[in-house]
Amino acid sequence: MHFIEISNIFKSEKKRYKVTAVLKLLVVFALLGFFLSNKPMYHVQTDFYLKRMGFVFLACFWMVFVTVCDIRLSQKVDRAFVIILGVIAPVMGWILSEFLINEAECAFPPTQFYQKESLWIVLSLAMIILVDLLIIFLTNSIRVGSVIVPFVLFIFAVVVCVVYEFRGIPMMAPDILTVQTATSVMGNYTFKLTFEQYSVILVCMAFFFTFLRLHEVKVTEKRVFHIAGFIVVALGCGLFTNQIILSDFMEEHQINIRMFRPMESYQKYGGVLTFARSVGYAVVKKPEGYTTAKVDQIIQEYEKKSANAQQSTAKQYSNIITVVNETFADIKVLGNFKTNEDYMPYFHSLKKNCVTGYTYASIVGGQTANTEFELLTGNTLGFLSAGTTAFQLYIHGQMPSLVSNLKAEGYSGNKAMHPFNPYNYNRPAVYKDFGFTDFIDKFDFPKNVKRVREYISDEANVDCIISEYEKNRKKTDQPFYMYNMTIQNHSPYDKDAANFKQPIKIESSKYDAEANRYLNLIKYSDDSLKQLTSYFEKCKEPTIILFLGDHQPRLTDEFMNKITNGQYQTWSSEQMMKRYQVPFVIWANYDIKEQHIEKTSMNYIQSILTKTAGVKMTGYQRFLNEVRKEVPTITSQGYWGKNGKFYQINDKGSPYYGIIQKYRMIQYNMMFDKKNRRDSFFEVSK
Repeated sequence: MHFIEISNIFKSEKKRYKVTAVLKLLVVFALLGFFLSNKPMYHVQTDFYLKRMGFVFLACFWMVFVTVCDIRLSQKVDRAFVIILGVIAPVMGWILSEFLINEAECAFPPTQFYQKESLWIVLSLAMIILVDLLIIFLTNSIRVGSVIVPFVLFIFAVVVCVVYEFRGIPMMAPDILTVQTATSVMGNYTFKLTFEQYSVILVCMAFFFTFLRLHEVKVTEKRVFHIAGFIVVALGCGLFTNQIILSDFMEEHQINIRMFRPMESYQKYGGVLTFARSVGYAVVKKPEGYTTAKVDQIIQEYEKKSANAQQSTAKQYSNIITVVNETFADIKVLGNFKTNEDYMPYFHSLKKNCVTGYTYASIVGGQTANTEFELLTGNTLGFLSAGTTAFQLYIHGQMPSLVSNLKAEGYSGNKAMHPFNPYNYNRPAVYKDFGFTDFIDKFDFPKNVKRVREYISDEANVDCIISEYEKNRKKTDQPFYMYNMTIQNHSPYDKDAANFKQPIKIESSKYDAEANRYLNLIKYSDDSLKQLTSYFEKCKEPTIILFLGDHQPRLTDEFMNKITNGQYQTWSSEQMMKRYQVPFVIWANYDIKEQHIEKTSMNYIQSILTKTAGVKMTGYQRFLNEVRKEVPTITSQGYWGKNGKFYQINDKGSPYYGIIQKYRMIQYNMMFDKKNRRDSFFEVSK
């Protein structure tokens, strides 16, 4: 055979070759068409115009060439090419994936590798090569393994870019469980591909097309060597996972993956290693020194301290309505800017018969269910793996909650309402485990329901709450409870709509179109709060309304830099906590002690609510009130002690480390030690 032979694939007698070639050509023309239809990609006022066009056409020509031409190399040359490309493939896949992620501005460019510590690079490559070898020995094919690994890395990078574009935070391993939720809202977003990202996609596709044209090269012809090699590599993968991914090896060698600030970790250690380490963080470990005897000791200690708070202080139980308003926040806490009018005037006016303040969430820009988890259970994400979604990972079976305890106290209604896709975050199952009797979702609203943009409006939410209350009053005179998680203000904020008026205007020097749309949505929510309180203000029955945001919105870095005079990029961990700050109010239609709480967190809100309402409190709620005296705010990012200082959750040097560990043990008993769970502590006494 000659060194190389080239023939037309369409002259082949094998039909599948022709079909495959046609499909490949369609992919090439789709890639080229996408480029030509996106003028901003190539219409640049520099000499890069021709370079970009030339690069794209050259890459497409190469893909057409290797598709149409049946290239046959001599056996030795073909084998050499496969081995060489097989060695290059995982490294190339890793570099291109990091480059693609960097173009989303959540990591660093590969050109800066030399500036980084070498250990994380070694670990990243070791992990990728081990997986590559595992696939190669599993399939006994160098070609298969060398195509699959770069392809998976490529898909990983694309997903990270998309997640970052939508949420402002790079993807971590537990986010995989929220894929159903993500896809349900993805249609509302617009993702813009940069030329650099497109180039990486083009290079990857050209590589795949080339590799697939090469002939199969087996690792070994002997089955025993094939199996032995697979076993050895599999053991190596297991050892690497156990000793490095799931252990504290990285932290002990100064590779500190920060789950609560994943962008920082992506920038320091790359996307692949950061994502892999996040798998290890998803495992909840038993607290150091945990025993049921220790739990009993903590319970007894705090029951003595809070014995006087056990009984109900209310002559008549109030109706309680909880409204968690999607992305409701006062973003002026982040920096200075002016608007032509107040975007939450009613909320700012609330003082009489109100408990007001700021609560800190463990999330920003998304993962609403984590705020719901903290609010309804009194647990904190600070003791769980950052980036996890408790609803999907940890709630499996009956769980004591605010609603189950109110139900035990004779409350009626006990319905949850979220006017969006019901199955996001596994809500139907979790709400049932929490004790809700019914779940009202978007399919329970009429088709002509009032919307703001494409989402069901807060006004429609309030109408439904009032309707449910009035229906309940016809059945029973027992106190009424309802929980509402709204949807109106959900991102994105990149489009106007005919049903979305925007009277609020940010001053021109700091104007940002998306932030401006967001503030107008907040004005709609503020109006709905007034609508709700106006109705129950006329109600003769005592009623309490808890109204709060679930998290802040994702805001552009450009806007953040405008309102912080360019300081946002250098914020410390404590300063970054401003991004997790949302307002709350507990409003009553009767006299209650007025109070302003400057700092609290979602896990404490239910104990503040039940104390304000005067209903009988569980031992756990009383415990939380005691913990709050020492640690007024705790989230997945850290906590403030009563001394005003900010600490990381696992800071053993903190003067509050002891009480933090007690809280951790109590929460572990409630969530994970179900056989030994001290139910009487988490439920109201009969």
